[in-house]
Amino acid sequence: MKHSSLAPAILVVLVLMSAAPSGQQPADQWPNYQHNSDFSPLTQITPANVKNLVPAWTFNYGAGTSNAGFVGLDYRFEVQPRLYISTPASQTDPNLKSTVTALQPETGKIIWQYTSPRRIHGRGLAYWPGAGSVGPRLFFATDLGYLRAVDLKTGQPSAGFGDNGEIDIYSDVVSPEVGESRRRTFTVPNPVSIYKNLVIAGARPGELGPPQPRGDIRAWDALTGKRVWDFHVIPQQGEANFGTWPASALKDRSGANMWSTMTVDEQRGLLFAGLGDANRPGPEGTNLYTGCIVALDAATGKLKWFHQLVHHDIWDFDLPTPPLLIDVRRDGRTIPAVLQTGKMNLVFIFNRETGEPLYAIEERKVPQSEDASTFTWPTQPFPQKPGPLGRVGITRKDINTITPEVEKFCTDYWDTNHLAPSEAYQVPVGSAPTVTFPSPVGGPNWGPLSYNPQLGYVFINLHNSGVYRAAGSAARGAGGDDQPAGAPQGRGRGGQPGGGGPNGRVGGPFSYVLKNGATIPCWAPPYGELIALNVNTGDIAWHSTLGIQESLSELGDGAVKSGTRNIGGSIATGSGLVFIGATNDSRFRAFDAKTGAELWTAKLPASAHSTPVTYMGKDGIQYVVVAAGGGTAIGGGLPTSDSLIAFKLGTTSTP
Repeated sequence: MKHSSLAPAILVVLVLMSAAPSGQQPADQWPNYQHNSDFSPLTQITPANVKNLVPAWTFNYGAGTSNAGFVGLDYRFEVQPRLYISTPASQTDPNLKSTVTALQPETGKIIWQYTSPRRIHGRGLAYWPGAGSVGPRLFFATDLGYLRAVDLKTGQPSAGFGDNGEIDIYSDVVSPEVGESRRRTFTVPNPVSIYKNLVIAGARPGELGPPQPRGDIRAWDALTGKRVWDFHVIPQQGEANFGTWPASALKDRSGANMWSTMTVDEQRGLLFAGLGDANRPGPEGTNLYTGCIVALDAATGKLKWFHQLVHHDIWDFDLPTPPLLIDVRRDGRTIPAVLQTGKMNLVFIFNRETGEPLYAIEERKVPQSEDASTFTWPTQPFPQKPGPLGRVGITRKDINTITPEVEKFCTDYWDTNHLAPSEAYQVPVGSAPTVTFPSPVGGPNWGPLSYNPQLGYVFINLHNSGVYRAAGSAARGAGGDDQPAGAPQGRGRGGQPGGGGPNGRVGGPFSYVLKNGATIPCWAPPYGELIALNVNTGDIAWHSTLGIQESLSELGDGAVKSGTRNIGGSIATGSGLVFIGATNDSRFRAFDAKTGAELWTAKLPASAHSTPVTYMGKDGIQYVVVAAGGGTAIGGGLPTSDSLIAFKLGTTSTP
C-alpha cells in the first residue's frame, strides 16, 4: 500500500560520462534503476578477493549524521547511485535543499549540481538517452505532485519539457471536489520508468478514503511533457473489468496504486507493474486491479494480461518489489518470464508474453473473519512452487528457545493469554489474541530483487516480522507503512509484558525484554534472511541469515546473529557475488551467490536502506557504491547519515 517505511536512499544512476557514445550504454554500467534485472557482468571483484574491498571515496551531501531515527519521505536518502544522484532536503536545516548532483565516478568529486526548487521525492533518478538533436535528460518527481527534467550534461532544467523543465502530474487525477486539498499527500516515491521517448509513472496518492486523487499509471512525452496515455488502475465505465467495484465506490477513489517501481521489457514493448491495495468499500466485487500484477503495452497503456495475487486485501499485503525479468529454462527451451513477490511471502512466475503461470496456482481456502463487519475473501492464490519464503503463521511449537529464560517467558505468555495458532492470511479479528505473519512491512518489501542468469538464481531479502493483536482488535494495525504503528517493539520489564499497543507491528507485548531495554520476539529466528530461488526448478537453493543485533549480546552469540529487519535491494555480479545493505545494523555485505556464505562485511555510518550499484571506472577499477541514509520506520531510532560510499579492491585510506 504505502511507500514502505524506508530511509534515505540513494539511487545512483551510473551513466558514466565518458563510457560510451551518446545513447549507448555498455552492459557493465548502470543506466537505469533495474538494469539487467540488477545483474552486472563485471568480474574484477570475486568471491576470492572480495574480502580485500576497502573504501575508495565518500560523498556527503550536507545533512550530516544524526540520531533523528525515523524521518519523513522528503528527507530520506534512499537513492541507488548511478553517479548522478538525487539528495533529500534536511528535516532540521531549512537551508539544505534537495539537489541533483553529478559525481566523478572514480573520485566522488562534484562535476555539477542542480538545486531543486522543490523537495525531491523517491529513491533516485531516471535516465533518458535523448532523441535527435535533444540530448540526454534526468527525470525525477518532487513534492506537491510535479515531474521535472534536467539536462544530463549541464544540470540545467530541460528546455521544451513542460514549463521550464516541469509538469504538474497531480491536477489531472483529481476532480473539482478534491481540488488542491490532497496535493501534499500526492507523490511518486520511486524512479519513473523510461520506454523509448516515454516517461511512465504511477503514484502514491495518500491512500485515505474518498475523496482522493486517482493512482493511475500514466505516460508523458519525454521531449515535451505532453501526456500520451493513461491506465486506470480502478477500471472506469467502458473499460475491461469495469463493475468489479460497486458503482458508488468509484468516484474519487484512491487505490490499487502503483507506488513502487515498474519494469519495462524493451524488446517486447511490455510494462509490468505490481499494484497495491485500497480502502475497501465492502464485499462487492473483486476490486480490480488491487493486488494485481498487470502487463501493459508500453507504447499505448493497453492491458495485455493481469493476475490478482491477493484477493480483497485487509492485511496491507502490497506487491512492493518491482517485477523482475528472468528467463526460465525448461525442457530444453528458454521461456521469457516475469517474477513477482510481495509482503505475503509468496512468489509467482509468469510467461511475460501470455501471462501463463509457469508453476500452477491453486486457490486455497483461508481463515475467515468472525466479525460480520470485516469481509474476507474465501480463498487466496498459492503457487505450487516455491512454498512460502518466510514465516506465514505460528503455533506454540514455534516459540523462541534461544535461551531457557526467553523460552519460559514466551511459553508462559502464550499459555496465559490463550494465544491462538495462526496461518497464512490469518484474519486479525477474532475471539482470541493472535500473532499474524507477515506484518504490513513484509516478508519482502520495497527494494529490487536481483537475478543471476548464469545460475538461474533470484535473490530475495525478507524479514520474519509478525503483528500481535488482542482479541477483537481492528482488522489492520494502526498507522501506515510510512509511520511507526503502536510500539515498534513490545515493552515490559523483568519478564512482565506491558506497554506497546496491541497493533504494534513487531509483536506488541509478545516479546522478551532484556535488561538494556532491547527486545527479542517470542517467535524463533531468523528475523532477517537472504534467499536464493532457483527459477528453473522452483526450489529454494539456499537460506542465509541476514543481519546482526548487537543489542542482544546478553543472550549470547546466537541471538546476536539471529538476523534483523531489512528494507532495500540487492545486486548480483557475473563473478558470483550478491551485494546488499538493507539491514538495520549499519552494515554492507557480500554473499557467495552459489552457497549463500557471507564473505565480506563493512560497517557504515547508518543503515543502507537502499540499493547499491557496481560499475567499471575509466581507470579500469570496479567500484561498488551504496547510500547509507538510515531513517526508516523499521530503523528503531538508529542513526541517519548523508553518506554515499564507494568501495574498490586494494588499500586506501579511510574516507
